[in-house]
Amino acid sequence: MNKYPYLGSPLTIRGIYYRNRIFSTPTGLTWPDEYSGAPDFRTVMLYEKKARGGAASVNYGETPVNAVDAVRRPNVDEIRPDFKRMVLPAKDWIKYTDAITRHGANPCIQLAHAGLFAEPFFNRDSNGTVVGPVDMSKESGTHVKAMDQADMDRIANDFAEAAFCAVQAGFNQIMIQCCHGWLLAQFLSPAWNTRTDEFGGSIENRAKFPLQVFKAVREKVGPKVVIQTRISGDEHQNNGWSLDDCVAFCKMIDKYVDIIEISSGDYHNSEHYCWVNPLMDHFINIPIARELKKRGVTSYISAVGGHNDPKKMDDLIREGVIDFFSIGRGILADSDLPKKWLTGKEEDVKPCIRCSDCMAGLYNGFYQCNINPTVGQEAYLLNTPSPQSSKRVLIVGGGVGGMQAAITACDRGHQVTLVEKNDCLGGTLLFTDYGHKDDLKQLKDYYIRQVNKRGIHVLYDTEANLTLLDRLRPTDIIVASGSSPRIPDIPGIEYAKHATAGYYQADTIGQKVVLIGGGLINCELAVKFAEEGKDITILELTDIILRDANMFIKPTIEEIFRKYASSVHVVKNASTKSISADAVTYEDTECVEHILPADTVLYAIGSIGNNKVVEELRSWPYWESFRAVGDCTGAGIVKKAIHQGYFAAMDIL
Repeated sequence: MNKYPYLGSPLTIRGIYYRNRIFSTPTGLTWPDEYSGAPDFRTVMLYEKKARGGAASVNYGETPVNAVDAVRRPNVDEIRPDFKRMVLPAKDWIKYTDAITRHGANPCIQLAHAGLFAEPFFNRDSNGTVVGPVDMSKESGTHVKAMDQADMDRIANDFAEAAFCAVQAGFNQIMIQCCHGWLLAQFLSPAWNTRTDEFGGSIENRAKFPLQVFKAVREKVGPKVVIQTRISGDEHQNNGWSLDDCVAFCKMIDKYVDIIEISSGDYHNSEHYCWVNPLMDHFINIPIARELKKRGVTSYISAVGGHNDPKKMDDLIREGVIDFFSIGRGILADSDLPKKWLTGKEEDVKPCIRCSDCMAGLYNGFYQCNINPTVGQEAYLLNTPSPQSSKRVLIVGGGVGGMQAAITACDRGHQVTLVEKNDCLGGTLLFTDYGHKDDLKQLKDYYIRQVNKRGIHVLYDTEANLTLLDRLRPTDIIVASGSSPRIPDIPGIEYAKHATAGYYQADTIGQKVVLIGGGLINCELAVKFAEEGKDITILELTDIILRDANMFIKPTIEEIFRKYASSVHVVKNASTKSISADAVTYEDTECVEHILPADTVLYAIGSIGNNKVVEELRSWPYWESFRAVGDCTGAGIVKKAIHQGYFAAMDIL
């Protein structure tokens, strides 16, 4: 069955067969073998899962082309396939490429050079030299040497040699990183390239060195290898390169490359555009792809950018707007996404919530998917024994943590009863039914569908207590009772509602809104209300807002706040003193009181775990295993509930 004939249609390029039009993009999560530096067995298992899931191409990710001046961060350095040092590169890498090809996908590797953003400390052969398009000093004090022709020749050869060795190791598709502020993008962008010689100024001049790289790679690998590149269609930075520049350059490389993948942003000034988040549109780069086709670029076109609707994707390919769709985080959330889409099982795809915590984790060393607890854990999960018998499992709480626990326990053969005190499942995420955070709503709806599709006995409008335990006699108990909003001790608080638990609707929100608390919940609400034309004031007790937002969400919200500066007002160091039916009074750091007219007041200052039920149920003396998971053990993000719910269920043996 192929529900989407265009999205699922095969295509052959240079003799290389692509079984459909869905590419798995670089997403990190790679680990080095301690001897060779090539991908270890954990990496192979993760990427093999992507190939088994139905993607036509699986991209290994950013790989520096040398150990002299190309590396920008340590985890990439440690997993670098240093092809020029390997005596037998195929010996060390074939286990990876074979794991991709044996499932019918094409292995691709992204070759890159960090340019002026390389760090000498992470380049093992470095003499402290960093190179880039212009001579400059970085904030760290590191000097950047403007590349001369000898540097360009050397680095172009590094790209070519790395590509050649990659092909020898089994890669039949090579991606040249040409966006997001890497070296080639630094030459192409007038924001970075201010040279006044033959390599600066016009797009023809700025493109000379990148063209040298593409030419060198094509000549080295020959005509039977697919060359792909990734381009930022819009850098979203001052003096960044234009769409006209993008079209002109893509036409220049048409004779060397086969596939051009459109992205956006720059790691260093507009990083939040590189991985779109819930505050951005889905299919965000399609207008650029459409323009490239319209203006005569002949290479096949792909794009990244929150692709989550296979029907729309099928239509866009049919209309000739685009040829492939590249998906990264969506395939982290569900590695079987391509297979499920193309066989009409869309409702079984666990939807990516675009939180970007996975990518933010690249920078704090804790890189996991918030909603898929198995990503990166494939090897460790092999150590989980199978259940010895079918247990009677009781799950308390119908939020995402409880539902994940129930689904996992059921899939492992246990008899599962899920108890929910309300008349529906969804827990805290029920607020998404009211027009806010659609990505989270899709996740909530997915979990409800999966519970309903299984033989899970759900008891609605039921309080979990000792009497219930005496009746059900479970062998194993998992409590996911969630949390309750922390209510601020403010006179007149009865005139306010909690920002999400109040289940706000558009017709209940007035024109003048005061939000008490400057965390992510209220700031995202401020965005929603600003787009609806309301006047919003955020009162934050400290001098920092968005303390709980990651490095991609925060700049997006700050950018939107600047756009709506006339209607979104942020007051820091503001102590709320009282609330009335039509106003809020706060005090500033000078102890001066201010009165804000307010039609609606919402607060979000944290949550308190519902642990009373935990302690009551724990006191029942007949259980074999007992676990409390999620917010009832202390408020956290959705990841905590899902991951803890999953592993608690896996531990029932």
